[in-house]
Amino acid sequence: MNHARVKALKGTAGKTVSRKAQKSGRASGALTPQGSSPMASLLTSPSNSAAHSRVASDVSDDDEEGDFEFDDMASSIHSSGSGVEASQEIGGSFDVHALMENLQDKKRNNTELREQYLQIFIKYIRTRYTPETHHWLDDAAHALTDIFLKDANRGASARERLLSLQAYCLTIGTVEDMDAFEAGSKSLKQILRDDDDEECQVYAIYALCMTALYGGGVEEAALELMEYMIEIIDTDGESVEAHDNAAVVCAAMQGWAFIASHVDDYADYADTAMDAFVEQLDSSDIEIQSHAGNCIALIYESSRNHEEETGEPFQLPYDPQRLAAKLNELAKLSAKSVSRKSRRDLRQSLLSAVTSLERGVGPYYSTALYIPEKDSFVPPSLRTDDGRAEYGYRCKLRLGNHTARVDSWSLFSRAEMMKILFRGGLQNHIFINPVVTDCLEDADWAETYTSEEHDRKPKPSTKARKR
Repeated sequence: MNHARVKALKGTAGKTVSRKAQKSGRASGALTPQGSSPMASLLTSPSNSAAHSRVASDVSDDDEEGDFEFDDMASSIHSSGSGVEASQEIGGSFDVHALMENLQDKKRNNTELREQYLQIFIKYIRTRYTPETHHWLDDAAHALTDIFLKDANRGASARERLLSLQAYCLTIGTVEDMDAFEAGSKSLKQILRDDDDEECQVYAIYALCMTALYGGGVEEAALELMEYMIEIIDTDGESVEAHDNAAVVCAAMQGWAFIASHVDDYADYADTAMDAFVEQLDSSDIEIQSHAGNCIALIYESSRNHEEETGEPFQLPYDPQRLAAKLNELAKLSAKSVSRKSRRDLRQSLLSAVTSLERGVGPYYSTALYIPEKDSFVPPSLRTDDGRAEYGYRCKLRLGNHTARVDSWSLFSRAEMMKILFRGGLQNHIFINPVVTDCLEDADWAETYTSEEHDRKPKPSTKARKR
């Protein structure tokens, strides 16, 4: 395991509350909102400008999504949960002590106000992060994560609990050398079992993964969490009281892949994981099938890497070509209950896994042929046995005029999780946030991208093979 990976491993008001929520203390009442502005109390403008506008209560941050994307990729990066957005840009300095006081003062601040405080923090970390953020965040990080975990467990509304989980993940994903594993993993597993809100359960899974990898866990903890995720997948969510919940099962597969992408040798765990993923190929949910295919492709990629390093591949009781044939058949039978675009994207995801198993390549490798321009160089890795040129890897991370090719399932899994957590604000973190740079350390940003590049892309020949 390389140095960076070793370091990484050291409601809504008015909603009917279930008995599980009451037992966890989530049925507390809400008080009348105070007159002070949450944003004004947390942010101070150097120019003493007028108070900022109130944060929207439930607005997605899709406007940020365009800043970071998987270029030329059929399936978009999934972002779970409602986003937050300020109607004016957030500026000035952040009063973290005021945030902690207001989140803990439940007598003066009702559920809606606490949600707004959490939204401001999330928006600030995502979109206004700079190296100077560590001046106020690092010293408060341990106290903050304790507060976020407590609110994630006992928040009066599902939204407050979800925002608390998001804020917790962003803190773990921004501050180095966190020591949150022991308390965090225990609380998050309880939240995952007890919460009856699907989005909270999904985010609890993401939080568990971040805690094990970047919250002070060791490699043994990562391997144990991989087994925990397999148990969720094996039981179709029943092990965490989310039986037949496709979103929870998909999140468990994303979480498993994210953890596996940090662990070099999980040979002793690979066959059990394969059993679970192969079984999920028979699911009636195409998203589950797609994630299962990605995880299978990741296992075979890890096996190839293990063989290069040790001379021995993983002992997997499956024929990759037969699995490829099954995935290919599933792609042809894509569920018709989803939208046309989703069906196309999920089909491309399945076919990406097929190509990976057949050719031993990474995600979204296009075997379509094209005729290179005269005197242009095409490396041997992008040519067929008879010398014809292939498009090759079509999945890229793009930030401004810089791009990084995604040529491994390992990088794909890590980039996907970072996108879920940081959303469009990832561009503010990827080069300076120490946790994110460690996580995506193998992304090569040497490539540049210009607005004219699309016009210079090779055109497929009329006889190109599409995949």
